[in-house]
Amino acid sequence: MVVVDANVIIHGRADQRFKKAYTVPEVMEEMKSSEASMKADLLDLQVSQPDPEIFEKVQERSEKIEAATSDTDEKLLALALTLDQALVTDDKDLQNLGLHLGADVEGFLEDRIDEKLEWKTVCSNCGREISSPPCRYCGCQQVRRKLD
Repeated sequence: MVVVDANVIIHGRADQRFKKAYTVPEVMEEMKSSEASMKADLLDLQVSQPDPEIFEKVQERSEKIEAATSDTDEKLLALALTLDQALVTDDKDLQNLGLHLGADVEGFLEDRIDEKLEWKTVCSNCGREISSPPCRYCGCQQVRRKLD
C-alpha cells in the first residue's frame, strides 16, 4: 500500500507497481474528467484523513522551510506519516517537505529528489529577508522565495 497524489492517479497506467492505495478526499475532488475518474476507479483507493496532530506538525514544518505546498499536499504527507506508508508523488516541493519529516517518499514518473532544501522569503525590491509583505525596509509589497 502507498499514499498517492492526484498526479499518480491522473497519469497512472494499468501496469502500475501497486493496485491498492490511500489518498485524501481533496484528491478525489480533483478527479473532474471522466478519464481521471475511471483511472481512480481502477485502483483500489481508500480515502482517509490524516491524524490531526500529525497534520499540524506537517503544516508547521512546511511554514518553517517555506515550502510551496498546498493544504491537500500537506494532508497527503500527513496521511502517509499517519499510516507509515510511502508517499508517491512527482511534486518536488512535497517530496522535499517529506524528506524534512523523515517520510518514505517515492517518485512516480520521475526520480525523487535526494537533497533537503530550505527557502526564505525575500523582498523582490531590496532583496532583504522578511517574514511577510510589506517589506519593513523599503515598503515593497512583492516577495519571492529564495534558496537558503
